[in-house]
Amino acid sequence: MPTNVQGYNSGSGVNALTAEQHVFFQDEMLDRLIPELHWTEFGEKKNIPKRKGATTNFRRLNSLAEVKTELPEGTTPDGVDLNITAINATVKWYGSWTKISDPIDLAGYDPLMQETAGLMGENAGQSMDLIVRDVLSAGTNVMYANGKLSRATIAATDKITMADVIKARRALRRARVKPIRLPNGAGTGYVALIHVDVASDLMQTDEWKKANNENNTKHWMDGVLGKMYGIWFVEVDNGVEFDGAGATGADVYGTIFLGRGAYGLADINGSGKPDIIVHTAGSAGSADPMNQFNTIAWKCAFTAVRLQELAILRYESGASV
Repeated sequence: MPTNVQGYNSGSGVNALTAEQHVFFQDEMLDRLIPELHWTEFGEKKNIPKRKGATTNFRRLNSLAEVKTELPEGTTPDGVDLNITAINATVKWYGSWTKISDPIDLAGYDPLMQETAGLMGENAGQSMDLIVRDVLSAGTNVMYANGKLSRATIAATDKITMADVIKARRALRRARVKPIRLPNGAGTGYVALIHVDVASDLMQTDEWKKANNENNTKHWMDGVLGKMYGIWFVEVDNGVEFDGAGATGADVYGTIFLGRGAYGLADINGSGKPDIIVHTAGSAGSADPMNQFNTIAWKCAFTAVRLQELAILRYESGASV
């Protein structure tokens, strides 16, 4: 395992192996367990043209009042004013980098430049996913499991129930939140991004088994755990968790229910797609006078913004351990 390699991070961002030995490595680096990245999937995308600044504006037309009076004959009624909510979003820059010394690149047993490029790509995707997750989990539209009134009163035994799932659906429907069209073309519905621990409890309920294991096995598809009451449950490895925040130090988990128009993602001319940057030894000129270091980096510019609070419901519960 890589943890056995001495001196792998012997300097500030400078990886210089002091005693690499073949026994510590297999012929190929071990595959990593990379979580599927779902937090960025369901946002409304907006692209700022190049050289047009770093701030864009999401505009939401609010619903009009219903008409319940009959039109008077031969008379045109007064028109109505549109009610528009504008939400600004300013793009932010993110990135990371590392050095690989020339001796490691030449004498190492693994194609380290190639492997590190893959590692940087993985780090970029996971970082962006967590940034969006933290935005979506920070709202005030919240519901607590088992009728509890606060996070601090949630116990580990306050697990997700179908009664609570129905209540979450009711809250979205009563707020007139529209369903989402799933990116994979599976259909429409609300989406619930659910922590692995909470998903384990959900799948053990009789209602879940009936709906997804017996009646409609086609609900099992890439990236989707299953469907209940018009809600698609998407299991996320990097789910929302509030460590020790519940009763007697219990961990509390947040399931994020989403409807259409819940949040937006903005970038500049495609800058939300991470750019992998590789500089070989010697390309830095006088900054690397002896051609000693390769560098590998990733960089991106994007932002996530909440657009409709009522379309983002956080359901907090305990979970089995």
